[in-house]
Amino acid sequence: MAFLGGPLTFLDQLRFRFTETLKMKEDEIIAPLHAEYFIALGTAFSSMKEKTITLANLVEKLSNMDLSSVKKDTVTLPPLFRSEQELADFRAKHNQMKAPRADLADYEGDAYLGIDAGSTTTKLILMGQKNEILYSYYGSNNGSPLQSVIDETSKLYEVLPEQVRIVQSGITGYGESLIKAALKIDVGEIETVAHYRAAREFLPDVDFILDIGGQDMKCMKIKNGALDSLMLNEACSAGCGSFLETFAKTLHVPIEEFAKRALSATAPVDLGSRCTVFMNSKVKQVQKEGVSLEDLSAGLAYSVVKNALQKVIKLRSPKDIGEKVIVQGGTFYNEAVLRAFELLTGREVVRPDIAGMMGAYGAALIAKEHYETGTVTEMLVLEKLRDFSAETSQSRCNLCSNTCQLTVTRFGDDRTFVSGNRCERGERVETVKNLLPNLYAYKLKRTFDYKACKKK
Repeated sequence: MAFLGGPLTFLDQLRFRFTETLKMKEDEIIAPLHAEYFIALGTAFSSMKEKTITLANLVEKLSNMDLSSVKKDTVTLPPLFRSEQELADFRAKHNQMKAPRADLADYEGDAYLGIDAGSTTTKLILMGQKNEILYSYYGSNNGSPLQSVIDETSKLYEVLPEQVRIVQSGITGYGESLIKAALKIDVGEIETVAHYRAAREFLPDVDFILDIGGQDMKCMKIKNGALDSLMLNEACSAGCGSFLETFAKTLHVPIEEFAKRALSATAPVDLGSRCTVFMNSKVKQVQKEGVSLEDLSAGLAYSVVKNALQKVIKLRSPKDIGEKVIVQGGTFYNEAVLRAFELLTGREVVRPDIAGMMGAYGAALIAKEHYETGTVTEMLVLEKLRDFSAETSQSRCNLCSNTCQLTVTRFGDDRTFVSGNRCERGERVETVKNLLPNLYAYKLKRTFDYKACKKK
């Protein structure tokens, strides 16, 4: 058996697993050098008997190839925009919904910090008394939500004027529990509540919220001013922000340019709504048929929305969406995705200018609502953030038959945070014993625990 191709060339453990599973001997295995090039070598050898052609002629033929004559099996969709004027009107409409802002340097008084520790990004918003944004940050967490929050909060402290006081802090997102414990954040709130609170600030009578983040998707339906139902995407992150970013990187195109090119598509390809593995195959197929980058990008934007409507919301009728719709999450900064949602649902929606930071804004609003005049935030100050340290270890909880695998984080000031536990016993929190006597136990002992008298 010959092991050819890139994966079997560079991953020696993959070769080992094949040989072990198939119970092969060394003399039955061929693992040649440069096996990743064997397909190219095969085509080169097969062309040796063909007519000679110069490299310049080959490049010229490829450059002048007319792919429009190639038979295409791909179904196309309507363009996102039919004219430049339609695009301009679309942008003018969506640029109206802006959060209030103020200059941090000119502000005086109490401020409220909101943090959204997301799956792929970190968002911070410092909010004033009138719910105006004084400072904001949106960026990748580089795989470490805790360190990212520490770094960006430290930068905020460094530029914070003396006349501005952070009196309350709030946090939401994937890293909410850990970071709340680590940095002593005052208020922790689940994502859905934080996002809904922020949405109400832009559209008080909102009845439908769709949030598409980096690796998750949430659909919230509101009834009588409260969350009525919540739908989440499954374990697969297909159809989220990272889904589009991955394809852009594959094509060596920045995600900003990739999204922009979709706006000028004339015949977006219909890629359906598949998981990432099957979508890769479909994309390769349409690329072979000569589909342009513009049409491919627009087709992927349609695919993201179809995944949300068919797999998460499970839409049966446009009436199921509601009348007052807000879309949020970093993915909706992509104008192609936003437009595709409007075209497929027939709804005109509201996208705030802080669509990707709604969680942080909601956390700041909730922190303000929890604030009591005169209280002081317990959040770590700049000096303690600079000295902050944490170590992580793994252990097992043996207090019951579940034997949960615990992740124990120990902070520099001897505090600990435990995650992975299924119940409160795994948190290893010492409970205060009840010092009052148990009268039933006392009565039982007095009645039955006496020893018989010895016979004289």
